Amino acid sequence: MILKIGRPGVRRPTTAYRGSESFREHICSRVAAEDYWFHKIQLFPDLITPGWSDPLIDKLPHFGLPADLTGRRVLDIGTAEGFFAFEAERRGAEEVVAIDSAPDSVRRFNICRDALGSKATAYLTSVYDLNPRTYGTFDMVFFFGVLYHLRNPLLALEKVLSVSCGTVLMQTATREEPSVKGTPIAWFHPLGLEYVDHHGTTRYDPTVFWIPNAECAIGMLRSVGFENIEIVSREADLALRASAPTSAPPKKPDPGAAPWS
Repeated sequence: MILKIGRPGVRRPTTAYRGSESFREHICSRVAAEDYWFHKIQLFPDLITPGWSDPLIDKLPHFGLPADLTGRRVLDIGTAEGFFAFEAERRGAEEVVAIDSAPDSVRRFNICRDALGSKATAYLTSVYDLNPRTYGTFDMVFFFGVLYHLRNPLLALEKVLSVSCGTVLMQTATREEPSVKGTPIAWFHPLGLEYVDHHGTTRYDPTVFWIPNAECAIGMLRSVGFENIEIVSREADLALRASAPTSAPPKKPDPGAAPWS
């Protein structure tokens, strides 16, 4: 397992090799040992991680990923177990960097990475830590299901812009009210969001703070400097596409200015 916390990790040697039955058993045992999975990801023909979200069906068709990402440098923010990072790689991305602020998510990402033989790299870090000096720039950024979890969404979008030199795809939960249609508004939940699930049970999510309407989400992107903002889909709440104000080839970080220096 590789756990990256802002610096290169060290791959630990294992006697289980890809393609062997012992390797498959090793992965299966690691998957089973996890108490929680968010994404369903197919690791082997007969093994899919037991997540409660199936992004292949519920998200991928609506988020606007280009069919061909050949040669792209991709950043996946809030990667969880890495479904979209691995999908970008499958579509030809040259380099995929993924970040998540939850250690458990990075650990599960690395289980999937090992199983899939992926070269994508996950870092345990926050969107607020992004900057071009330590992460370089990316010509494709995924920002899915993160905005409404942030206390400081505009600051986060400024950080996203700082590492963007091409296209950003963003998806967020929204709330629409006819009485304020056309006005950019976000509802603030200072102690988290109370909601009723599909079983009719009242639940509480302490990680949700801001729920914007579509006009507000678009306005926030525009406010920090993104351009050419368009709605990709309303099928999975709100998916948007935007571009950095200056298009340029992506740059990798300077090895002499690494994250821990």
